[in-house]
Amino acid sequence: MILGIAISLVIAGVLVRDGRVLAAGIPFLLYAGITLVYLSGFQEPQVTVHRHLSADHTTEGEPIDVTVTVTRSGKPIHWLGASECIPRGVEVISGETSHFASLDEREEITFSYTLRAPRGIHTLPGIDLTTWQRITLTPHQRFVPHETRFIGIPIAEPIDDIEIHPKRTRAYAGVVRANQGGSGLDFFGCHAYSTGDDIRRINWRAYARTRELIVNEYEQERIADVTVFLDARERANPRIGKEKTFTYAVRAAASMAKYFIKQGNSVGLFIYGEYINWTFPGYGKTQMRRILDSLARAETSDKEVFDDLRAVPTRLFPPRSQLVMISGSLDEHDVEVLGVLRAHGYQIIMIMPDMLPYEASQIEQSDAKDLALRIVTLRRRLIVDALARIGVEVVQWNVTGSLSSLLSWTLSRRARRIA
Repeated sequence: MILGIAISLVIAGVLVRDGRVLAAGIPFLLYAGITLVYLSGFQEPQVTVHRHLSADHTTEGEPIDVTVTVTRSGKPIHWLGASECIPRGVEVISGETSHFASLDEREEITFSYTLRAPRGIHTLPGIDLTTWQRITLTPHQRFVPHETRFIGIPIAEPIDDIEIHPKRTRAYAGVVRANQGGSGLDFFGCHAYSTGDDIRRINWRAYARTRELIVNEYEQERIADVTVFLDARERANPRIGKEKTFTYAVRAAASMAKYFIKQGNSVGLFIYGEYINWTFPGYGKTQMRRILDSLARAETSDKEVFDDLRAVPTRLFPPRSQLVMISGSLDEHDVEVLGVLRAHGYQIIMIMPDMLPYEASQIEQSDAKDLALRIVTLRRRLIVDALARIGVEVVQWNVTGSLSSLLSWTLSRRARRIA
């Protein structure tokens, strides 16, 4: 631009034969010449970038501290500007994501900031660097790639007590009642004494009445196979403004998986949406991390090939095991598929996040609103009744309340005795 101004002034001075116009172009011409000389000998500054995160796995919404260090490894840099590239959806809550300094005397610059990320996998791609020449102040911009990945895992509420009754359990001791006599805590029944029975389990009161040796049996407690089924179909997870049922469905899946893994059970995760995402069953903290990573990546989809639950490959579920299904909305065809699963011996718990109370609070009062809510509520009630008739345990979760307290009451042993 400066060289263009200088040439224009020179040409104009020649055309009008005015030395003053020619003299006005000389400073611009000199500056352009100096700039070209500097540019001809310019070399890209040699810098290295290091980024440190306080955690690479964090619960959605929790803060992450980031520290960026830019170090020069060549000649001094007179003026340097460094700026982070923040991915979409990530919020910076404190600190500065850019820094301006001189690296004439010192070897490095450091700046820090704190961000907050939603559920998902996020990548900080690199640093935008801008350097300026000391004399010409010509800026040079370049991007220094330095990928740092971190994961926002869903919130998992702690759950106190849930009782399940799968028709098949494993041979290892656990906390799930196996409906079989043996060693345990809860009384199961009696049988006549036979050789090999533990004499400590003889019912002496029965012997006093019948003069026959009767042995008490207790219900065995073992570990079970549990599959957490997350319905990621678009039509099963309605959106209300910026709120989406799927967000709460993912949190419910994380809470249930965490609870059953903590109890020592074998837990797998099945996400049914854009494609079939299957996390093979396992135990312990490593399995919990695999499940949370899968839930962090989960997204809804409207693919027609997976629009119906009939496409679910039931061979992936251990026979006669426990299924925990999370879905925001079902229809008559889905109820039919669940009935087939029940006929094959699966025990099913259905958790249905309910956003109707939230939706009602966001819409202005009107006759049309009342009628619409009555229709939706009635349809949902019919689906719930149909599920109850085929033996599915349904938990309707008002998302404005706590899932933990609702589950602990609805599915606890004490609640079943009262019912």
